Amino acid sequence: MVFNACIKNNVRRLVYCSTVDVAVGSQPILGGDEDNTPVPPPDGFMFPGYPETKYQGERVVLNSSRVLRQDGEQLQTLILRANVLYGELDNAYVISGLKGANQSKGILRQIGDGMAMFQQAYAGNTAWAFVCADRAMRENPELTSQAFYVPDHTPVQNSFNFMRPYLEARGFRLSEGRLSYALVHSAVRVAEVLAKGLSPVYKMNLPVQSHSVQYINTSIYFSGEKARRVLGYEPIFTPYEARQASLEYYKTVDLS
Repeated sequence: MVFNACIKNNVRRLVYCSTVDVAVGSQPILGGDEDNTPVPPPDGFMFPGYPETKYQGERVVLNSSRVLRQDGEQLQTLILRANVLYGELDNAYVISGLKGANQSKGILRQIGDGMAMFQQAYAGNTAWAFVCADRAMRENPELTSQAFYVPDHTPVQNSFNFMRPYLEARGFRLSEGRLSYALVHSAVRVAEVLAKGLSPVYKMNLPVQSHSVQYINTSIYFSGEKARRVLGYEPIFTPYEARQASLEYYKTVDLS
């Protein structure tokens, strides 16, 4: 694994890319920071699988102070908990909304009452956060084994409202009405139970997962104060610049 390779080859610094989802359970997170967002128990993550493996990686990195490199020196490590990203090379977040609209006559169905506030970050700003983390460790050899949230200045807003300009760039739109979150979530849960029961004889591919429906209907956003203070991280792309660059990407990206 990467950590062992760093130890063996006397790498000086390692910045581990984690995810904010390691702190996301069933409750909203409003301006969460590194001290007030405990990691849920293994069966308490909103998303199954991915956050738990990321947290296992975090634990390895946080314990790095107990392990010395082959040359007897310490490997400096930091963890950046990245937000859900948008922008160039996105193949999941906004893309899923565009594909959903493309498969539904150009209309993305809105689920929920629109009150859930969500925090996305532009990929270019998150990449810059890694540069800042490496620079901070170079300047301070004592800085190690810490985790940071690294949001940018993208306005915290409802996920569907965030996707609106990217949908419109492709000639798509949001539905005028909204589907009930409780109704959709319950229906998807029933479908998942049926799919699991039928899996030995028939494989069902569901268009959406219940935890995804829950995710976009839960307010989740974090504070980047610690990253600004300790790492000197300030986003280098404004929300306007991030949107313009992203629009160019989403206008032409393949949705097949």
